[in-house]
Amino acid sequence: MHLNSVKKIFIPIFASFLLAACGGDSSALGAKGAAGGKGGPGGKGGPGGRPAREIAVEGYIAEAHEGAKSFSAMATLEALNSVELTAATSGRLTNLYAKDGAQVQKGTLLAKIDDSELRAQLKQAESNKQLAQQKFDRVKALFDKDGATKADLESAEASLKSAEASVELIKAQIAKTEVRAPFAGKLGFVNVSVGAWLTTGTSVASLSEVKKLKAKFALPQRYASALKVGDAVELKDEERNVSASGKVKALEAGLSESSRTRQVLVEVDNAKDNLLAGSYAKVNVSMQSGVAKSIPVPAEAFTLDKDGAYVFVAVGGKAKIRHVETGLRTPITVDVTGGLDEGDTVITSGLISLREGAAVRIREIRHNADYEVE
Repeated sequence: MHLNSVKKIFIPIFASFLLAACGGDSSALGAKGAAGGKGGPGGKGGPGGRPAREIAVEGYIAEAHEGAKSFSAMATLEALNSVELTAATSGRLTNLYAKDGAQVQKGTLLAKIDDSELRAQLKQAESNKQLAQQKFDRVKALFDKDGATKADLESAEASLKSAEASVELIKAQIAKTEVRAPFAGKLGFVNVSVGAWLTTGTSVASLSEVKKLKAKFALPQRYASALKVGDAVELKDEERNVSASGKVKALEAGLSESSRTRQVLVEVDNAKDNLLAGSYAKVNVSMQSGVAKSIPVPAEAFTLDKDGAYVFVAVGGKAKIRHVETGLRTPITVDVTGGLDEGDTVITSGLISLREGAAVRIREIRHNADYEVE
């Protein structure tokens, strides 16, 4: 057997034994390290030396804001009182005193329908009343002297009352032939002419009280308690750049179920006739009452439990629960009025994994911004 042949046989065998020996030593060393490394039981990566898992979260720096100072809405200006003056009875129009666009006082006679027939009936009724009165007086005198029965007295009294009622009825019918201003205001265009035959309900003219106007607007639910009767508001006709002040006259008792808004009625002083009824105006409401200094916090940071709303605050790398008092809510933020301090880092993400005392790492800081929704 040649030397080269021997080498070809023994060299692979020797190499195999050498690899097996090294592999055994490595396993032994690994087992030794696993059994008792420097890290104590289990070595550095073993159970005894594993660090607490940190949760990466986003933080929000709490900063106090004054909150909303005003609210704007659109409203239509209307006359404080407005009415269509119509005929209360049928007849021919004999006198017309109304003038287009005239300013009139309460009780002013504006139109007169022919009442000649009613006047004649009134004279007859008054004559009958006088006769009934005389008869009653005679019977009363006889009754006092036992010259008439009580039945005679009652009959005479009934006749007198009937005659009086007839007079009052005809006077009421005559009053219906007059069209008078029910309040002081400004007339619109006159719709009739003298000599026209009017039927019940025929329009004579419109009358509007424009020295004072009113406007209705909707207040969102979040501001529903910020106004009270007597509070001042500002109105502006932006088309004509005219402004005026007004006061809250009334508020709807509750919110609309469909829009979750509260209707507000404002009375506007228009003594100088600067504003026009029917105009579209912008209403600016000052939120002086009920808007205290608060800390707006993103809505997603809040959680509820049996004690109310709370947030997680990062303190020294740990998550701490802070129960808070809340105020104004918007779709984006909730105002915190108690329980937080300026500068606190409020955790806004990863809340589902957080517990009291959990280790946290702030991966991103969100600084305060104006989240107010107009």
